[in-house]
Amino acid sequence: MEKLSPFVVGDGTKCIGCKACEVACHVSHNVNGITAGNIDTPVFPKLFVTRVEEVTMPVQCHHCEDAPCAQACLEKAIYFDGDKVLINTAKCKGCKDCLVACPFGAVELVPMFVRGEEVIQTNLEKPLMYGNKCDLCYSRKSGPICIEACPEKALRLVEPHKEKKEKNRKAVATIVGMFKK
Repeated sequence: MEKLSPFVVGDGTKCIGCKACEVACHVSHNVNGITAGNIDTPVFPKLFVTRVEEVTMPVQCHHCEDAPCAQACLEKAIYFDGDKVLINTAKCKGCKDCLVACPFGAVELVPMFVRGEEVIQTNLEKPLMYGNKCDLCYSRKSGPICIEACPEKALRLVEPHKEKKEKNRKAVATIVGMFKK
């Protein structure tokens, strides 16, 4: 059986909506050699702290096994790299098909910046846009920075195979306990 893709999930009972995860995400992916307080471009995290009624929590890509965003992408800019769904920004045309296809609303279009300057399409005089979503911090050996940055420990990496095995162990222990009585 193929290994299922991991993803980050938030706990709405712990999240305080501070957006530390968003800032850490942006800094980790876009800022080299300066502190978060000196960012010279708009902040475009790859996750979205969202408030609904009494709950606040980040929403981000679940790296779906069938990847509706990748299936919708006519440019083939969205692809699997191992167990992660990534976007090749050089191929992305900003068509928005991935935004419509994502069941979590985890993809957004953001303007391209190069060396702190927004890239403008000369023929349209509009910003060059590309798809942006969680990539599980694929280039960080220690994993997703949002998990580390959360002061309330409201985020965790879900690894479906490990979770299933642990649930199986707990189920067996419960059943065995029932028969020992």
